[in-house]
Amino acid sequence: MRNTMTIFMREIKSFYVSPLYYILGFIYLALTGYFFTIDLYYIRTAMMENAMYNIGFFTILFLSILCIKLIAEEKANGTFELIMTSPISSLEYVVGKYLAVLTVYASLLFMTLLYPLLLIIFGSPDIGTIFSGYLGLFLLGAAILGLGLIASSVTKSQLVAAILGVSLALFAYIINWLSGMFFSAKEILQGISITNHFESFTKGMIDVQNVSFFFIWIMACIAIATLFVEAYKWE
Repeated sequence: MRNTMTIFMREIKSFYVSPLYYILGFIYLALTGYFFTIDLYYIRTAMMENAMYNIGFFTILFLSILCIKLIAEEKANGTFELIMTSPISSLEYVVGKYLAVLTVYASLLFMTLLYPLLLIIFGSPDIGTIFSGYLGLFLLGAAILGLGLIASSVTKSQLVAAILGVSLALFAYIINWLSGMFFSAKEILQGISITNHFESFTKGMIDVQNVSFFFIWIMACIAIATLFVEAYKWE
């Protein structure tokens, strides 16, 4: 646990002194604000269901890029080998990295609470739906960060990590669409689709099955990333 927190604090500091965080953070807040404003302009109702779905799609692409510096950067700089020779396990290393980037994402998501606050001030939105929607956005982001973590653990090239991360995220996003094309595997594809499980949150429904799905997804991603880190360490 101590080693995990050491990696966590080290990574958090590197994020908040990096220009990448502020550039991506500005873009994220600008575009989520755009989605919120446009949706509110057209529906003219104090609700965020459509806006959250649009924000969720952009989050999928955004977080894939946010993950590129996690492990790939250290491999490229040569600091990865130094860390791995210290008394720290691959799992502690991966979990520390993941918790750091998840915290960064949570801080950006927290800033978007301005949007529902405006709805509360000037309208009468359904607070329950807003809460479930934000829970869904957090879990969706956590799942995508897991994919980004895997992409960053596979290679030492940040460009390759970015391309792989975005590709994995897009595939995860379109799985639900594929279920409409492959009828024989429709139930399986819908069962593993993150967008299918996320959609119910935007409608105000918090299902234990959906929450469990995201937790299992996250655990699986951490396990896979740990295996890649362990394999790279022994090359």
